Amino acid sequence: MSPESNNRQGASKVSDPGNLRLLNRLNSRMKRKKHQLLPTLLRTDVALRIAADVILVNSSILAAALIWLLFRRGALVAGALPTIMGGRLSVVGYMVLWSCIAIAVFHLNGFYTRTRGYVSRYKLLVIARAVTLVAVLFGAVDRLVLQGNFSRAVITIGWAVMLLSVAAARFAKDSLLSAYRIESRSRSSDKVERVLVLGGAGYLGSMLVPRLLRSGYKVRVFDSFMYGSASLDSVKHHPAFESMKGDIRQIEPVVEAMKDCDAVIDLAAIVGDPACEENRQLAVEVNRAATRMLIDIAKGYGIRRFLFASSCSVYGASEFLMDECSQVAPISTYAQTKVDSENLLVEGAGADFYPTVLRFGTLFGLSPRPRLDLVVNLLTAQAAIAGKITIFNGTQWRPFLHVDDAGRAFIACLEAPPDVVSGEIFNVGDYELNHQLREISEKVANFVPHVETNHVDNGDKRNYRVSFDKIHSRLGFRCEKSVDDGIAEMHQWIKATNLTDLSAVQFNNQAMTRVFAETPDAQRSTFRVLEALARSA
Repeated sequence: MSPESNNRQGASKVSDPGNLRLLNRLNSRMKRKKHQLLPTLLRTDVALRIAADVILVNSSILAAALIWLLFRRGALVAGALPTIMGGRLSVVGYMVLWSCIAIAVFHLNGFYTRTRGYVSRYKLLVIARAVTLVAVLFGAVDRLVLQGNFSRAVITIGWAVMLLSVAAARFAKDSLLSAYRIESRSRSSDKVERVLVLGGAGYLGSMLVPRLLRSGYKVRVFDSFMYGSASLDSVKHHPAFESMKGDIRQIEPVVEAMKDCDAVIDLAAIVGDPACEENRQLAVEVNRAATRMLIDIAKGYGIRRFLFASSCSVYGASEFLMDECSQVAPISTYAQTKVDSENLLVEGAGADFYPTVLRFGTLFGLSPRPRLDLVVNLLTAQAAIAGKITIFNGTQWRPFLHVDDAGRAFIACLEAPPDVVSGEIFNVGDYELNHQLREISEKVANFVPHVETNHVDNGDKRNYRVSFDKIHSRLGFRCEKSVDDGIAEMHQWIKATNLTDLSAVQFNNQAMTRVFAETPDAQRSTFRVLEALARSA
């Protein structure tokens, strides 16, 4: 939950300049995309695919006309084809019209930029949508603009033939490439063997690391172990696992940690609004300033894969369904540092650097490093221990995500082709996990009977529902665990451990940040040294 008004006012001071910078960057990116459109279409491989589509589209419509003639007349009649076409344009004229509409629609649906990375079922849906739109637009243009009378039967048959031919061509190519493992020689340098997980002993990291090891990766964890190292006890003797202790703000240990790694997963952060408000300087150093340093070190080592854990809290407060193209509106220090880091990573994308940003919803569920300061986990603990739960407001929407599904999302991105994920931002989750907070309280009350529910208005304005179309279509990623699953496993753990103290420091990020900020280690930072040198110069 958000801190009180003094913290919100401070956060707004941070977010306002960031929003202005973001608007400028957004405008620059839109201009770059406009300039990049023509070169994309003129690339040799894209030009060949366009040429193939022109042939498929024209062949499909002509085949549809012949099929219709054979069905209606039993034989071809000389001069009948122009009659079918209504006589408004010549055959060549209609071919040009078909081609222009088809290529424009295909391009807007990502045929020449994105669909190569789509999983099969979503690729088929995108192809069906595009081909249908081509047929509808062609019929509309002929009737409304050209005042023609092109046969609707031919358009319908042409739609079916075009759908079969366009889909068959693409899936046949995918099958051929898969069967014979046809790929560029340069792809060998993209192979990932050792993964560096920054912050790997935390709530999410301690779930992700075992998954990476089970998937066959070598894993190196770099962590300050602010929360201890017990969360990694289950893997500490694994032959493919190693750990290094260090601070993400110190350049020397980070340089050492990245040596010999093929990919970086950045989970190192002061996580959550309350924790960041506890010590803003520390939060900005860890969450934002370190990102610039990490990018430079990774590029220096030639590390191409860089996956970054961001948050859907960057959307702030909105009544709309937010997707990756929606304007961000951070209203806290935590969200603003995530937006700033996202921008650094996306702007740094290139031929030899493939950053990917994952925006997670509010996490929940049991982890080797448990947290009780997350909505689902906290309400479950309150219900199990005290028999009463407190909901702040209740009408706000949030996307929720099980911590184990968050780990699965990283692996999905790590194993996706670079051109599918490089420079991309993904909302991670499922539509079924967009819930109002009062729905969460009802789920907890249904699982733990005789629970008293209190509603309190604390002025928290954060409200956002999130679209997950992109990660579903690009990566075929779907969540496996529901909020009910998280409630059940947390309740079982609480009862099994006889937990009675909800305020225990080790389960709360804000409390642990407060403890760490008072240690000498918190004062040691490459950024503070550089700042001191700059002041003395």
